[in-house]
Amino acid sequence: MFKVERNVLVLSFTVGGTLLFFYGWYYLFPIHLEKLGASQREIGISYALFSLGFTLAQVLGGYLTDRFGRKFIIVIPTYAFPLLYLFLALAKIWWICVIFYLVSSILSAIQMPAFTSMISESSGRKGQAFGFFECTIAIGIALGPLLGGVLIEKIGMENLILLMCLVTFVSAVIRSIFLTEKKIRVGIGRMDVQENITKNYIWFIIAGCFIFLVLTLTINGPFLTLFQKEALLFPSSKINFFFAFGGLFSAISSLFGGRLIDKYGGKSILGLSLILHPLLLMLWAVSKGVMPYFILSFLFSQFFYIGYQVIITDMVNEKARGRMIGIFGALTGLVSSIGPVLGMQVKLRFGWPYPFYLSLFFGVMAFISLLKVRLEKTG
Repeated sequence: MFKVERNVLVLSFTVGGTLLFFYGWYYLFPIHLEKLGASQREIGISYALFSLGFTLAQVLGGYLTDRFGRKFIIVIPTYAFPLLYLFLALAKIWWICVIFYLVSSILSAIQMPAFTSMISESSGRKGQAFGFFECTIAIGIALGPLLGGVLIEKIGMENLILLMCLVTFVSAVIRSIFLTEKKIRVGIGRMDVQENITKNYIWFIIAGCFIFLVLTLTINGPFLTLFQKEALLFPSSKINFFFAFGGLFSAISSLFGGRLIDKYGGKSILGLSLILHPLLLMLWAVSKGVMPYFILSFLFSQFFYIGYQVIITDMVNEKARGRMIGIFGALTGLVSSIGPVLGMQVKLRFGWPYPFYLSLFFGVMAFISLLKVRLEKTG
């Protein structure tokens, strides 16, 4: 029986709980900005800034987590979130909302390398630890819109955001009290990073770029929603049901996915998923919406997240782990940001289901790149 270590438990439930309330209003945020006077062009630019800020800030987060420790970089930004969400809820001008959301997005990105590093260093069974972590994330993302749908009519958008003040403050207190970090960091040097930039690391960055290109064309992009709306003519309620069901299936699959990765290795399970996730979605599109293909694809998308985190934390040593994770996140995020643009051009030029053909091509390229990676656990 898998015993969840305290750090993994604390991070899983505080992140999952926060996302439950965050996704209660996140999908409605563009509408909120529009009501405050933002044009669609301004909303598009704002979301590009959110994505760019989140991507680039991971490099800074990696440096800070190696310099000051995992717990410090997790806890301190969490105490800033209640104030940021308070100002976000009270703001009556759209560009002020954008500023506060952008700052919160950057702080979240700074925390990312610390989350991954702490979970990796807190458990001897990384697959199961990351699987449990991703399970709580998937539950929060799946149930958040349902919670928001119930509350939005009763308390309104601003009060939904205000709830985040309370949730993030409670998370900050819990993390302050219960997270532990035994090792004291005595300083970092440039050579720590240079020693970890190996041929394996470079090949994994190349694979990572293709991995996240796949995801921008599937679960992290607009194409699943657009295909259901335009090609399958599904109403919004049915689209939401598909995503909610897929999200809950992802949560369940994360638990046994972690066990599979611990048993067979992150590279093997990730490699299999790189082919099966986009292939199943391609079959779903070609078959005009056969539901089992869609649901099964979510299972393998979770293996992406668990597998790559296990591999990257095994590949680099603890002293430079935060920085190497930050560099990986920033580079793969920048490259994969072109995915939605490429997918939309393919859709406009050739129609459905060509964006899903493109995702399968990227999956094959990621698989080929991953074959070049030779894994050896580091300290």
